[in-house]
Amino acid sequence: MAATEMTYNRLTQVLKKNEFAPLYLFFGEESFLSERAAGDVVQAVVPEGYRDFNLSVFDGQDCDVNRVRDALETLPMMAPNRLVRLDQADELKDKEWDVLMPVIEQMAAGRLTGVVLVVLARKIDKRKKHWKRLLESGVQMECKRPYENQIPDWIDFLGERHRIGFDEDSRLALQQVVGSHLHDLDGEIRKLSIYLGGRDGSKKVQAKVEDVLKVVSRVRHESVFDFTDAVGRGDRARALYCLANLLDQGQNEMGILALVGRHVRILRSILEGSREGLVGQKLAARAGVSPFFLRDYVDQSKLWSANKLDQALEALLDTDRALKSSPMSSHIWLENFVLRICSH
Repeated sequence: MAATEMTYNRLTQVLKKNEFAPLYLFFGEESFLSERAAGDVVQAVVPEGYRDFNLSVFDGQDCDVNRVRDALETLPMMAPNRLVRLDQADELKDKEWDVLMPVIEQMAAGRLTGVVLVVLARKIDKRKKHWKRLLESGVQMECKRPYENQIPDWIDFLGERHRIGFDEDSRLALQQVVGSHLHDLDGEIRKLSIYLGGRDGSKKVQAKVEDVLKVVSRVRHESVFDFTDAVGRGDRARALYCLANLLDQGQNEMGILALVGRHVRILRSILEGSREGLVGQKLAARAGVSPFFLRDYVDQSKLWSANKLDQALEALLDTDRALKSSPMSSHIWLENFVLRICSH
């Protein structure tokens, strides 16, 4: 069997066609995504009424691998397939993998049919033979934490599951309050759906900014918004700290720069609109932001002059060029950008 690398969307499309493989490996730090993927495979492979006999779930942190092997070698009962799910598989020791590998080899070669193995792990060492074999032989999906600029699409996707829709303002409000962790977003969207009645029927309900601010809990982890806020306030130390954390988390440098550029352009619009005498809804419309977030932008705009904002936009352009063309490490250019435009 050849290895197949999939995205979550592609996986769900294939499973809907009742097409599935004997081996699945879902790995990475975004546990919500791996849990959803594993659950989708279970639902596709083993009908709910047959799971008592044909579904076995083990935890690599505390399991007997001989029982896992026995489950893999057991024939399905009253159904075409059985499924074995192995969570936290990265907790298994090499000698425990040695017990499982002969069965996995049979599955990979197509000599053991009627059973599906789903393996979940946070971290894998691709140099080790068992991980290498699983990567070579089955369906694999790396469950990375999404970048900030991917979160709006995820909000819409999760909203569809809970029969709730978002406009640009409510989507941004949810992202700013909750952050980029999919598990947190899914939980808060579910709360919103219940509050708005989205689960009471097939009709999709629409969330407004005021609904988000009223219902959703503030569970945000550090995000690009913390960085853009620090830049907007000219807080050099905080901006550098947030930037270092974002890069450690694997956030995309161009994505970070794009959101900073948006923030600076909003401040420029706020400054220009205020000088023209615009306030409230008209000022928010001029800047393209929700009135609920207007005060923060207005407060930050007071720390900037038009000339300083022009310099910031020029620095953004220089940084964009450097990131695309310079052989130097990207974090150096982003740090240099912060040093250029943050005053204290």
